Amino acid sequence: MNYSNVLKGTVAACMLALPVQMASAEGLSQKAQESGLKVAFFNFQPYSYEGEDGTLTGTDVDTLRAVLEAMDATIDTAQATEWGALIPGLRAGRFDVVAAGMFVTPERCAQVTFSEPIFGIPQTLVVLKDNPNGITGYEDVAAKGLTIAVLAGSAQAAHARDAGVEEAKIMEIPDNATAIAAMRAGRADAYGLATPGGRNLVAGVPEQDFEMIEPFSEVAGKNAMAHGAFAFRQEDAAFVEEFNKILTNRIEDGSHVAVLEAHGMDAAEMPLLSTAELCGG
Repeated sequence: MNYSNVLKGTVAACMLALPVQMASAEGLSQKAQESGLKVAFFNFQPYSYEGEDGTLTGTDVDTLRAVLEAMDATIDTAQATEWGALIPGLRAGRFDVVAAGMFVTPERCAQVTFSEPIFGIPQTLVVLKDNPNGITGYEDVAAKGLTIAVLAGSAQAAHARDAGVEEAKIMEIPDNATAIAAMRAGRADAYGLATPGGRNLVAGVPEQDFEMIEPFSEVAGKNAMAHGAFAFRQEDAAFVEEFNKILTNRIEDGSHVAVLEAHGMDAAEMPLLSTAELCGG
């Protein structure tokens, strides 16, 4: 075997690989500026939802548009996606960014690159009017042997398990409508949500037959203050770094809180922790 030729070939391969990696880092910036980013969202207020005129809006979508505009970039398409398909679809390259109020957790940090958070919020449960089971939190659901609805793959599913809710009593569902139907039919006793989502759900049900329990920031002794951010592929970390510079400026100069307030949130729900702190576990 000619080891000299093998060595030359290996060096050449490495030299060819380097530009490819560099191009990957720069590729999303170029795509964002030329054709625009493909966005995945989960239709859920106040994060990403269709307004009365059919326009996609929400805290996440409006923030994404503002940051991209400052980067001379745009959104190409926005695709409504089931919650459980957001991260797999992102990693498979079907879209470039998830704008869905996604909470930053160590488990998700191992799969995607998150931007800095754009909100920090407590948790709640939505129950039938007058709270017939006297539910005060996930621990109460577990202690009373009740059934809780949660979005499939959500942080709330993890909260239920942490609190000791039996697996058979955790109903993983695809959307709000399914949770509402399950509670009205007596198949679920509560629905786990972050506070803004719970607030919007209760206000948006015409029959006004649901209520939200007092928000809480701990579940089973663990911090449950949820911080939401944009999710990108891990190979797009260079783009995220530039994205974060503009996002952080918006948070610090007061521009961002106006976006939250436009969708029913407030300054008390601004982020408190960084992505590095949240990914650290």
